Amino acid sequence: MKATTHILLAIAITFATIVVHAQESVDSLRILITNAEASIIPPKHFEYDSLTNRIVHVGTMSQIQVSKVTNRPYNKIAAAITKEYMASQGFELIDKQNCKMQSGGDATIFRSRFLSKDENGNDMYFIRLMLFTGSKNTIWVTADFPECISKQIEEAVRNSMLSAEERE
Repeated sequence: MKATTHILLAIAITFATIVVHAQESVDSLRILITNAEASIIPPKHFEYDSLTNRIVHVGTMSQIQVSKVTNRPYNKIAAAITKEYMASQGFELIDKQNCKMQSGGDATIFRSRFLSKDENGNDMYFIRLMLFTGSKNTIWVTADFPECISKQIEEAVRNSMLSAEERE
């Protein structure tokens, strides 16, 4: 009985060590966005562009931007976003989803579509994801990527957005 307890304890300690090291390595990927007082873990192959203060993947014309809205709870902002409002801004609202951040907080993600130009000046549809989270202040994460690659990139971008955390 005592040997079984020691084995279980050793397994538990090993598992806890693996989890802590995994968290440390994930957190080492976290990028601090100073003007937003927030951080985020970018998707693989995305890089932080300090000139534009965005996380970009040049090869796919994709980008993520993190902003902060001071003294405005996210749920008030999310409640104001309607299909009509989005249409007035040139976007087609596809859906709205309430979700949980990786840190456990509540959030809302809006998925919309808009027409823009590619690098050759041709018309191209893009998807825009907008995530709103926070209580007193709102963290607003926006991601744009071409609609034609949404199946390949959207899940990774969404997971990155859900990693955003406010820094105090």
